[in-house]
Formats: sequence, structure tokens, C-alpha cells
Amino acid sequence: MLKRCLTVLLCLLLLVPALAGGEEEETREELLKPFKLYHGPRNSRKIAITVDDCFESGAEFVLRDAELCRKHGVRMTFFPLVYAGCLDEKYRDMWQTVLDCGCEIGTHTYSHMRMGSRDAWGIIDALGKFQEALDKTLGYHYPVRWLRPPSGSIDNGERLSEKQVVHAIKKYGFDHIVVWDVNETLDMEKAMKSVQNGSILLFHTKQKDTEFLEQMIPELLEKGFEPVTLSELFGFDPPEAGGDPYVYDRQQFKY
Repeated sequence: MLKRCLTVLLCLLLLVPALAGGEEEETREELLKPFKLYHGPRNSRKIAITVDDCFESGAEFVLRDAELCRKHGVRMTFFPLVYAGCLDEKYRDMWQTVLDCGCEIGTHTYSHMRMGSRDAWGIIDALGKFQEALDKTLGYHYPVRWLRPPSGSIDNGERLSEKQVVHAIKKYGFDHIVVWDVNETLDMEKAMKSVQNGSILLFHTKQKDTEFLEQMIPELLEKGFEPVTLSELFGFDPPEAGGDPYVYDRQQFKY
């Protein structure tokens, strides 16, 4: 009889997690194991809206996106390019507005280059010069945590293999690149069906994308999703900004 009671008790203990409906939580270390990050934790309603390029001609859409964040109490992560012109110092107030809304800034590199088409120094220069340009625009150091390569690609190129590209990126100091699992800016029904817990959504600074977000964000909130920065999605505190602007020095990264 005692043996039977112990067996029943053991079975009940094994069923507790299932009865509670609890999905085992992924640790940050487990989430960050892959080099390419397509999504955050699938057991959280947090998602990340990301906005690429930020061409000077699309500055108004950067501000409209920031206003959307302020209006709805959500946050995004922006990935500007230096050569696109939007990191000129005359846009300091615009980027400060973005940060004041609780949003985050990542790097899309200096120019929209195919990484494998450059040598290793070309990649490191593109990352270092981006950080320098961003800090010069802001007037203080803002440590960039996330990298999205142009087109989200590090495939073999004319000069470097994918493995060599990864090595150069890590040599600079990034352990990951951020890609996405939702890239739909035309069909709202399709886009909403694609969004899962932890999704990373891709947008650009274009009129159609901003207008799409103006419709999509209320629907995401209604369904219980919480748009946050990439840092928050992966469990980090916001970047600790402040101090003197960064000045890129190639000698720091000698092979």
C-alpha cells in the first residue's frame, strides 16, 4: 500500500509543471548561443520591432515611428547607416528624441555593403566608423550593442568566406548578428499570423512601412504582445550612455 501511494505521489509531482501550464524558461545564455539571432524567448509576449536604413530622405519616418512609440508606450530598435546621411550632426535632436522615447540604436554598418565583398579590415572599419559617427552626432558615447548586417547576410562573398566574416565581426566585439523572423509590410492579416512570442519584425524608414506600423501596433497590443527594444527582448538593461564620444582607432583591433 505504501509503495502504491509513493508511486501515485511521484506521478503527481511529475505532472505539476504540466498542470501549471508552465513552459520551461530559456536562459539568456541559451538564447544567445547562435551567432544569428532570429527571435527572442518564445515563452514571453515580448517582441521587437526593428527599423533599418534610416536614409536622410526618410528622416520624417524616423520621427513618426518615434511618435508611435510615445503614443502607444512601446519601443523599437533602429539600425541606421552612416552613408545614408541621417547621422549628420544636424539630426542630433531627432536621434535624441528616439532615445528619449525609450528606443534603442543598433548598427547597420557604415554603408550598405555586402560584408563578404570586403576584407576583414573593411568590416572592422565599417563598424568602428559607425560608432564614431553615432557618438559625434549624439555628442556623447552611446555603446552600440546590436549589429544587423546589410540584408541580414554574412554569406560567402568575393573576398571573404562566411567563417572569415564572422571572425572579423567577433574581432571587433560583436558576438551576434540580429536578423528577423517576420518580414511582411503589405498584408496585415499575413503579418499578424506570422508574429509569435519573441518575434523580431523587420521594417524600413519608408512611408508604407510607417503607415503599416500605425495600423499594426494597436493590433499587436490588442493581442497582448509587448513591443520592446532588442536589449529588453534578450534580458539586458539599456546601454549605459555617457562620457566622451568614441574615436575609432584601427590599432585597437590588430590581428
